[in-house]
Amino acid sequence: MNPPLHHPIAETVLLVLLVSACWLGALGMWRMREPMQALHYLSLPAALGSIFLVIAVFLEAGSSQISWKTLLIALILFAINSVGTHATARAFRARELGHWEPLDGDPMEFVPDSTQRRRS
Repeated sequence: MNPPLHHPIAETVLLVLLVSACWLGALGMWRMREPMQALHYLSLPAALGSIFLVIAVFLEAGSSQISWKTLLIALILFAINSVGTHATARAFRARELGHWEPLDGDPMEFVPDSTQRRRS
């Protein structure tokens, strides 16, 4: 077991970055008009925030059981973030349209790829 590195200034900076990522994500969600757009801002606290937290815990506790548990929880959160976002988007779609499968005539946003943009 490695002794803790304990860098109070670095830990404080990392925790400030963590809180900033959470607030930016909340602010971004609040500013979006559509629920589907707001979902994009959930990844900021889940991804960046968990990374900052893991680094801060490793600096505080060193290579200990609590550090490795924090890393495991952050990896799980990072992995299931996209699954939760997809399920939430599907629920929004089902509530709005009454079904989640795409059917003919459903409103769908079309974003042309780069080759179609050059031709027009």
